Amino acid sequence: MIAIAVVSFVVYFVSQLSVMRLSRLREHYSDAYSAYLTGSPRSLESALTKITYGLSLSPKPPEGVRAFYISDPVQAKQEVREILDKKNQYDLDHDGVLNEKELELAMEKEAKSSWRTVNTLFSTHPPTFKRIMLLREIEQEMQTGKYTNDRVYAHV
Repeated sequence: MIAIAVVSFVVYFVSQLSVMRLSRLREHYSDAYSAYLTGSPRSLESALTKITYGLSLSPKPPEGVRAFYISDPVQAKQEVREILDKKNQYDLDHDGVLNEKELELAMEKEAKSSWRTVNTLFSTHPPTFKRIMLLREIEQEMQTGKYTNDRVYAHV
């Protein structure tokens, strides 16, 4: 009986991780497809930023329907807090404001964090900064003029 319980728990745990991975992958695929369909990844990036980080500023996000949001407002609030906690590290010109280049640097450093990688395994949505980085890669490819319909999901 104990062996069956342990095996059942392991199967349940692995299946939950798989469902979460598929959910994150679905978000990346939808971002990539939308970027190619609209031809404007910068607009999608802007909307995603406003929606996600706008939700993170609300005083009390609804917890019960997090899976239905375009991004996880609780995770976004945590992302904002972590970047602001390290603001002095990312503010290269020490003007007290993170410009676009400094935010991009912050996103890249946060994406390489091993703690962030482990934490992402247990979330239903990819971190917003990873979605933004994907849209920026697609935008760069579009600017070169070398993208085709068969490369829609090449960056995912």
